[in-house]
Amino acid sequence: MNFAIGQRWLSSQQPELGLGIVADVQLRQITIYFPITQEDKLYSVDSSPLIRLLLEKGDAGLDVNAREFCVIDTLDTNGLIQYLVDYQDGSDHQVLTETQLSHHTQINQPEDRLFTLQLDKYNWFDARLHAFNARFAHQQSPLLGLAGARVNLIEHQIHIANQVGNRFAPRVLLADEVGLGKTIEAAMIMQKQRLSGRASRMLIIVPESLIHQWLVEMHRRVNMQCAVFDAPRVNALLEDGMNPFDAEQIVLISIDTLVAHPTINDWAVQSSWDLIVVDEAHHLQWSQTAVSTEYEIVEQLTQTTPGVLLLTATPDQLGHESHFARLRLLDPARFADFATYETEQSHYTELATLTDALLVEAQSLALVGDITGQDAVISAPLQQQILTIYPDMDSIEFATMSHQDIINDLIDRHGTGRMFFRNTRHSIQGLNERVLHPVPFVFPEEWDDVDCPTEQLCFRHELPALVISWLEEDPRVQWLLDYLDNTDSKTLLICRSQVTVLQLAEFIKQQTGRHLPVFHEKMSIIERDRAAHYFADPDSNTPLLLCSEIGSEGRNFQFAQHLILFDLPLHPDLLEQRIGRLDRIGQSQVVNIHVPYFTGSAHERLFNIYHQGLNSFNETCAIGAKVFDTLADDIDTYITAEQEPEGLIEKITDLAAQYNLERQQGRDKLLELSASGKGTVEPLLEALNDPEQVQSVERFMQLICDALGIAYIVNDAHSFILQPTDQLAHTLSSLPEDGLSITYRRDIATAREELSFISWDHPFVHDAIDIITSEVNGKASLGFMNNSALPAGAFFVECLYILQANSDNTSGNNPYLTQTPVLIQIDSQGNSMKNVSVAMTKVDRKMGQKLVPALAQPIKLVLTKADELAAKRVKPVKKAAIDFVNRQLGDEIIRLQQLQKVNPSISDVEIEQMQATLNQALKRIKEATLYLDAVRVVINNPRNK
Repeated sequence: MNFAIGQRWLSSQQPELGLGIVADVQLRQITIYFPITQEDKLYSVDSSPLIRLLLEKGDAGLDVNAREFCVIDTLDTNGLIQYLVDYQDGSDHQVLTETQLSHHTQINQPEDRLFTLQLDKYNWFDARLHAFNARFAHQQSPLLGLAGARVNLIEHQIHIANQVGNRFAPRVLLADEVGLGKTIEAAMIMQKQRLSGRASRMLIIVPESLIHQWLVEMHRRVNMQCAVFDAPRVNALLEDGMNPFDAEQIVLISIDTLVAHPTINDWAVQSSWDLIVVDEAHHLQWSQTAVSTEYEIVEQLTQTTPGVLLLTATPDQLGHESHFARLRLLDPARFADFATYETEQSHYTELATLTDALLVEAQSLALVGDITGQDAVISAPLQQQILTIYPDMDSIEFATMSHQDIINDLIDRHGTGRMFFRNTRHSIQGLNERVLHPVPFVFPEEWDDVDCPTEQLCFRHELPALVISWLEEDPRVQWLLDYLDNTDSKTLLICRSQVTVLQLAEFIKQQTGRHLPVFHEKMSIIERDRAAHYFADPDSNTPLLLCSEIGSEGRNFQFAQHLILFDLPLHPDLLEQRIGRLDRIGQSQVVNIHVPYFTGSAHERLFNIYHQGLNSFNETCAIGAKVFDTLADDIDTYITAEQEPEGLIEKITDLAAQYNLERQQGRDKLLELSASGKGTVEPLLEALNDPEQVQSVERFMQLICDALGIAYIVNDAHSFILQPTDQLAHTLSSLPEDGLSITYRRDIATAREELSFISWDHPFVHDAIDIITSEVNGKASLGFMNNSALPAGAFFVECLYILQANSDNTSGNNPYLTQTPVLIQIDSQGNSMKNVSVAMTKVDRKMGQKLVPALAQPIKLVLTKADELAAKRVKPVKKAAIDFVNRQLGDEIIRLQQLQKVNPSISDVEIEQMQATLNQALKRIKEATLYLDAVRVVINNPRNK
């Protein structure tokens, strides 16, 4: 070794010291100064474990100021190397002396590490291989984004999350009825999109009252961290001179903030998003004469964002025009004209009948196919029936399409489209019963002479004239006091007004000394959450939560079984939202609905409409809004004028039955075909319940914890503790300093919130894989095998290659071509080997430093052969990815071309943009690079010879 002051050397035994500088050279020893640790170390000139760092033309590196450069040329001046470099910031060629290299520089290339004797233990190669294989298998798995959701596996939720989550740039309306789990569906979709690389930047827009609930649910259900943005936070980030929304990947903001602060809305629009999610989307009001600010804000964002999820349980609450407008936000090409949309809706029953015929024929042909082996092809009469009703379907190839494909095409072109998912309680099994408890009272005689505007007839207790006296005069109040004296059951009370809530709470406190929690729109988010948590706490001895109308939107109280409707809302969808706070998936008992009302009053007449006419208290009412629209004048007359138009209740009942039948045979039937998952989701559920899912991740966790220096402690039969040790050299953001309590079982995780639910989706698993695959450990290693049939010194080489495609998103994951590991095994004669696994033992460092130089030449020949084999191995991988992209994006182009024939609003530009997306995806795949990640040389050392 020739040493000169200023040269840069690495210690092969202590790579953590970084890049050292020769500080002194004596006859038999040298002094190396290591700037990272600020210490001098003495080494023997003849036998030091030092490696000279020499960069070559084309190599990349960092200087002491962390600026990236590329080497253009080198010059040796009296033993010191000067590099001619190009900096990535675009500056001209500069000369860089090796003393100016970054002290953190490492030798990263596997071949370089091997031949410079920076060798790791043989089992580190296994750790890298397992980590890359685990990541690849997870990315390819249909369970991606679903396996780690801390939820009970409910058929329709898993189906929707899988269907939508697998799409590129999904644009859908999630409109399951109240209580069927739209938020969970959205969370799993977002997780699947994020983990697959389809979406990394997400904006979640919700009502102010639901900010904290979304924050908690996203973390609890799918381990997704959201940054909550409000005006103060945005203003603080503006001081950094950048778009505040660019500072975070997943942002949670209230629609109220965007409406109140147009500048913040402008910043949100200017930022680039992959997916936006809008909860309670029925507030996006639109008509041909008036458009709400909320709608305009979301419309701006949907025009520049590829993926959009809109959530609402009551899509028709603000009328058909608003519902149509929300569909237009998602797919303006499909829903361009309101009149055409209304005409299509009138034919939904006809379309549903046709899809039924297709399903029946498919089932019968499947039975024949099982016997004869023939493919199921649509019959000629059914083809003719389709073409008679829908002439534009002449463009499809009936002979090459399955019955299900034809159904999907029909629904897309002429039905509800691919973006509208709605499950109804009618189609979901296992929901609990509702029981109505009417509580009639005589109208207070003290109120007879009090003037009451028409709009207040159902809410007389809110009148200014009664603000002081009503609590003493209203028999519902005394009934409520008696109710509290006779129950310990958790009960939610909902009324329209915040003032009523506060008055009732104060009166109850004065009369009984009870301090009951309240929940209303004037409270801060923190105050509301504190009240809801206090009410939910089984040890709080709090039987009642008093809640204004705001509590009937978005909040979940399924742990309670009693609901008091102190007054009744004037819109049937609001009533459904109130009841849906208790009557939802997760409710384990009968829902008891208590309705106190005044006989002979507008209050009773409204109660009769809901109970006798719509049956809203005992069953979900999805057609209430339509009935109210149809009979608006008669209903208004009945409630306000104290006279019932002849047979009104019977009219309401008959109309409700008619509309329910139309929905069940028309739109709802079409929606169930795409939303329920029956007949298609069962294999997915079976895979999620497969014990191997638990066992595989548990085995991997034990291997990773051992490699990283994390103690793996058994806590009880189904839980474990991950504890950092002194050997842990890396910081994992997902591993707290005091450890992490975990379980692998879904049922345990849903019952015990203090345990983290570990699956292939969990951040800890991803963090651990990232550490293993990004560090240099295992890039070059040696191992001994013991094979008496082979001569001593015989060897084979294992090369781990990675096929990597570039990505346009910030996650680095390419959604079309998963990062693919390729293992090549070649013996010393250049012969390819497959799936060879041998027991190995450690090669000590001194022996390794002798063996590698001795075998260097044949190893280099083997590595060249390995490069050739790996290049051949990835060709079918690229072809499969190209076929996949052509199916996914090519089919969408064909869809737009077909829709263009019946919808001139679809422009050629839109189709050209989709074609450009396809071309870019294909280009990324074709340009995917193959690089050598790790190499292990296994040398025969037979102990029997």
